[in-house]
Amino acid sequence: MTGANTGRRGFLELTGATAAGVVGLPSIAARDSTGDWVEARSPTTKVLNDAVDTVEGPVAVGGGGDVLVRRAGGWEKIVEYGPQARSRPLTGVDATDDGKAVWFVGGSGVIGEYRVDTETLTNYSAPKGKTSTWEDCAVVGTAGEDERLYFVNGSGELLVGVRQSSGAVKYEDVVKPGGGSTIPGIDFHARQKGHVASTSQLVSETTDGGSTWNRVGIDFAGTAFYDVASVGPKDVTVAGGNGIVYRYDGFRWTPHVVDDARQAVRALDRGPEYGLAAGNGGKMYDRVSAGQWETTQAPVEANLLGTARGDSYDVAVGANGTIVERESSTDTTSSLSDASLGVEEFAEGVVEFA
Repeated sequence: MTGANTGRRGFLELTGATAAGVVGLPSIAARDSTGDWVEARSPTTKVLNDAVDTVEGPVAVGGGGDVLVRRAGGWEKIVEYGPQARSRPLTGVDATDDGKAVWFVGGSGVIGEYRVDTETLTNYSAPKGKTSTWEDCAVVGTAGEDERLYFVNGSGELLVGVRQSSGAVKYEDVVKPGGGSTIPGIDFHARQKGHVASTSQLVSETTDGGSTWNRVGIDFAGTAFYDVASVGPKDVTVAGGNGIVYRYDGFRWTPHVVDDARQAVRALDRGPEYGLAAGNGGKMYDRVSAGQWETTQAPVEANLLGTARGDSYDVAVGANGTIVERESSTDTTSSLSDASLGVEEFAEGVVEFA
């Protein structure tokens, strides 16, 4: 549930919004094996819901308040029972711009900060008396200095916190960017510019730090949304059910069917030149162009709920403490030609699945 910090157009050019019957190619680029992904030894059997990269390596959070880090010798638990020591489940995590701290959120209003550079845990739970489950978070700024914090919950509420020079966090008034529906995903590409995705098929954008929101889609989706990656105002990706990833170019949304089995895509990590996604059934997806994702079956069948691309390792985490990983590659380009791409694409408002 973490995000930012190209490409065949396989749909027909339409002359009007009432055109219909647009169907993309039937196949999807896929590897025949697990590729470079391997299952890692996990220090927990509890569900892991999200992951993010840091200066100390990938960090994952999940059930029972567990926080894990991937060091040179493998995965280890750095927080147990959560910031309140009450074993509340952790649902989302994000890192500061310098990668020295992670902020995580979860059940019963839990919010915590862990400085991976100093190994310090701080509890910020239930700000303004908010005890609903926080679904996800986004962080912009430098650890301990100027963080701007965004927390979203199951009631569709957004709470913004700003680090003060004293070190304290000052919270702003609560707003509802998702119309009251649960917001499973939030991501910011700049300090005050980002996007949220709600369970009511709504994607909204802010350019003023969360004070006001403008709906930008997705009217025709008809499926659940699980995560959003905000790379820029004209580069947004949403992970959805039925094996669909939605791409926004600032003008229109284009759905890409990335999974033949139509299993849900549950998590995203995006940058200008890369994209990584994870989903149900142990599926992993690499973005190789603006309109094409390559599908790989990881060596597990567990549902993968969080993913992160890192300097040392790419990781995905999920049910029963499952962790898959691969050594990172600095190559963010694809050798595939336009003629070889096999992703179904459809124009907005004229979707007809084969």
